[in-house]
Amino acid sequence: MTDTLLILHDSPDFGGHERMLLALLPGLIERRRFDRIAFAVPRANDRLRAALEPLAPAVTILASDAVKGRGEPYLRFFRRGYRREMARLLATERPSTVLLAQGRIENLASAGAAIPAGVRVVSYIPMAHPLAEMERAGLIGDWIRRPLYRRPDAYVVPSGAVADQLRGHGVTVPIEVAYNSVRPPPRTDRAEARALIGPPFAGLPSDRRMALVLGRLDPAQKGIDRLLAAITRAGPERLSGWSVVLVGDGPGRAMVEAAAARLPAGLVAPVRWTDRPDLYLSAADVLLMPSRWEGLPLSMLEAMAYDVPMLASPIDAFREFLPPEQLLDFDRDDLAAGLDRVTDPAQARSPAVAGPLALATIDRARDAFVRAFTPGATA
Repeated sequence: MTDTLLILHDSPDFGGHERMLLALLPGLIERRRFDRIAFAVPRANDRLRAALEPLAPAVTILASDAVKGRGEPYLRFFRRGYRREMARLLATERPSTVLLAQGRIENLASAGAAIPAGVRVVSYIPMAHPLAEMERAGLIGDWIRRPLYRRPDAYVVPSGAVADQLRGHGVTVPIEVAYNSVRPPPRTDRAEARALIGPPFAGLPSDRRMALVLGRLDPAQKGIDRLLAAITRAGPERLSGWSVVLVGDGPGRAMVEAAAARLPAGLVAPVRWTDRPDLYLSAADVLLMPSRWEGLPLSMLEAMAYDVPMLASPIDAFREFLPPEQLLDFDRDDLAAGLDRVTDPAQARSPAVAGPLALATIDRARDAFVRAFTPGATA
């Protein structure tokens, strides 16, 4: 009988979580943990399908019509078409193990309900915050989600903070911490990087400093609204030497463009997503991360690799890695003072927290990932 791993994914998005999963899969392939690995990709996710192609034929790519919708997990029992698609995949592949590639525990909730009891389930999940920490009404929502945390037989998470979040939900099964890791290209010289990216620096003084936001412009999670409010509180005069450059797309883009039009030219600069984010990190003086919740952002690790200081909200994902002077309450603290603090050459800058960062290597992450598929294995 063929020992098959079926990987289920139901999001049309492609981001850091998917990138890391693709970096971890070679660990299973090289160690021949399974006879067959099949990855069900939503037809709407062309980027994920294209990124998987280099792993073929070791990974079989399956087209799936199952895509997550609004209202998860509350409406999962009413999504009959979704459940039929999952039942079809499970009946066709007959896996011994299913990997749920989940953004949050409610993603793939319908899939989890369709998996037979004898099939081992591993969840690869980037965050598991209680809803109250996400500034949402959490009592009923967390109660409804709690049974979903009991289905997996093992978890893989990107940081110790996420492991603690799972334990807070009552998870007692093994949790493997496969720290996110990055291998950015060599850092480009700052002046050269600024010349290559062009605006918003064209026509601005050469000593203009860049505070960078890199990634999805999502007010709810990424805190774009609180950053813009912090810019307004600090005022254009105190930030006159800065450009806050937001590279990315998403639901907060209109908000950013409105702020750019309202404030002095060059203070807030929206830039569409680029395939060369390393150039912006090379050009930046500070990386800003005003998020309300996070797993373990790759942009943070990339900034560390380039020795770019950060100002990040004081949430668990950032406290695990960053020294206190690089944490800022964007709702209350002074943004201008924070920027001056982390860029003042007269002030010694504390290094990143060395313990977790030393574990953030791809080899260690692959070891942890493989252990999650080996019952009884320990680090």
